[in-house]
Order: sequence, then C-alpha cells, then structure tokens
Amino acid sequence: MVMKLNTRAKFLFVMDPLETLVLKTETSLLLMQALIERGHDVYWLQTEDLALLHDQPMGRVFPVTGTDPVERGQPAWLNLKSFDAVLVRKDPPFDTEYLQLTLILDHLDSDVVQFNDVKALRNFNEKMLPLRWPSFTPPTLITMNRDQLERFTSEHRSLILKPLNDCSGRGISKIDWDTRGNFREQIDAALMGPDGRARFLVAQKYLPAVSHGDKRVYLVNGEPLGMVNRIPQPGSYLANIHQGARCESAQLNAREIHIINSIAPFLLDHGIFLAGADFIDGYLTELNITSPSAIRQINAVSGAQVQHEIVDSMLARIARQSESANAAREFVSQPNT
Repeated sequence: MVMKLNTRAKFLFVMDPLETLVLKTETSLLLMQALIERGHDVYWLQTEDLALLHDQPMGRVFPVTGTDPVERGQPAWLNLKSFDAVLVRKDPPFDTEYLQLTLILDHLDSDVVQFNDVKALRNFNEKMLPLRWPSFTPPTLITMNRDQLERFTSEHRSLILKPLNDCSGRGISKIDWDTRGNFREQIDAALMGPDGRARFLVAQKYLPAVSHGDKRVYLVNGEPLGMVNRIPQPGSYLANIHQGARCESAQLNAREIHIINSIAPFLLDHGIFLAGADFIDGYLTELNITSPSAIRQINAVSGAQVQHEIVDSMLARIARQSESANAAREFVSQPNT
C-alpha cells in the first residue's frame, strides 16, 4: 500500500543558474512542474543566495509558478527548516563551493526530507562509488600520478580518462598505448586541469561495446523506473547526451538486474533516493547521485511520464517521515503510567 501525503508540501530545489541549464536534459524542471500541478509549493535557491545565520540555514528563495517557460515570483529570505523537502540539483564539478553548500545544509532538521541526503553527496563521489562493488566494474584506476597512469595504459592498452569531479562528458579522452610513447603526452594533457594544476583522473579500460550504447537506468528508492540507451555518434566514444549521443529504448538484462539489486540496500541505507546507474556491456561505470538526469529522454523513447512516478515516490517518502515524526511526538507526550 502506497502512503499518500494529504497536505500541501513545500519543496526547495537547490539549482544552478537558469541560464546555465541544458533544457533538453533538465530533469529538475519536470519534477517542479509535476509538483506544481498537484498543488504543492516549489521554490528555487542558488548557492550565492544561501546563508547560515548562527545555526539557522537561510536562503533567498524564489517561488516557482511555472516551468515552460520558467516563471518565478519575488524572492524572500526564508529559514530552510520551514521546507518539507530539499532537492540539491546542482551539477558537478564537486568543488569547494559544493562542499560548503553541503556543510550548511547539514543544519537542516531531521524532519526535512532530503533527495538526496547531503551527507551522501559529500561522502560519495559518483565516479568512485561503483568501486564499492569492484566485480561489477571495468578495471579502473583513480590517480593524479603520471607513472601509475602510464603503467595502467601499458597493461590495458586502451583507456578512457575522465576528470574525477566533472560531468556531462566534459574533459573525457581516449588514449591508446603505442610503441613511440605518444600516449604519455595525452596523459599529461588530461592531467592538467583548467587552473593549470594536476587533477585526479578516472582511468577505465576502454569497452569497445560502448559503440552499442551506454545505458542510463534511473533508480528511485532503489528501484529502476526507466532507462534509455545512449549511442555515440559514428566514430565517437562519447555516449553522453550533451555530446550528441543518440537515444533509443532499452531493457534490463539479467546481469544489470543483479547489479541493481545488489547496490540498492547501500543506496537506501545512505539516503540516496535518486540515482542514475550507467551500464556499458554489463559493467557499472558510474553511479550518478548529484543531479541524475535523462528523464526527458526516457520519456521520449518509452512513451512514459516518469516524473510523475518520481513525485509519487517522493510524496510517499515525506508522508512516511511525517507519520513517524507524529508518532514519536505522541509517544513523548503521553503521561507516565
């Protein structure tokens, strides 16, 4: 039986600036619209409008009344503890600003439901997280050490290099071992961050089957609600929608179902309610938890409206937490017998 929320709820979305959003892949706006249509209150907050007043997390928030186009009312400073739910939907990079955002939101009361828990966002890097289940992942190395990257290239011959703290296919390169050692120059280039300093890289054995697609499976409360297969452009190895990948419908195979069932308890235990699991050739390559997207593409290839199922699950989660809190208050208020 699905528990339903019978009252009007206040949802706060912590967002990137509107002008930076890639609307063709933006999932947050779909969730906002679904909540608005059901009569719930939706608000928008950006990091520059966040504050911690002594021990009270505050924000200059905009009420959202529509999403196509985005319509926002006049902003006001509110205590973030007044919200029923908070969704941190900022994209990586996970930098110092992102870290400090999570530290401020640590001051939320326990009865404010977080999708996802900010402690999980802080503690688990979405490119490293799959390595908690190493048998499910391709051979992977995370380092900023050039010698280790050279050794790993010599061992596996072809690698994909990704910046550890970025997203959307930015900064990804493919390198191949060669007798002349030209791959060393590619390693040096990949190691150099935008600030001119060395950065951590994720090196994964190249999976040629990526030409057949990189499957994004959208997990809600540990359950798959939808999926889409993202196929690189001819001659490309980039299966990111932002990099021009083509989308098609997809189904889960037995190995992927096993992997999802295996990781679901961890997600639930750590408050990771929304996640995007990425599969190439049956390997779990990433587990996106910061602001998992692709709902628009899943809807397009499946004919579904997955955002409504996500909202159902969020509202049920809030209802369960509200009921538990009320039961605890009643227990405390009962006279001793």
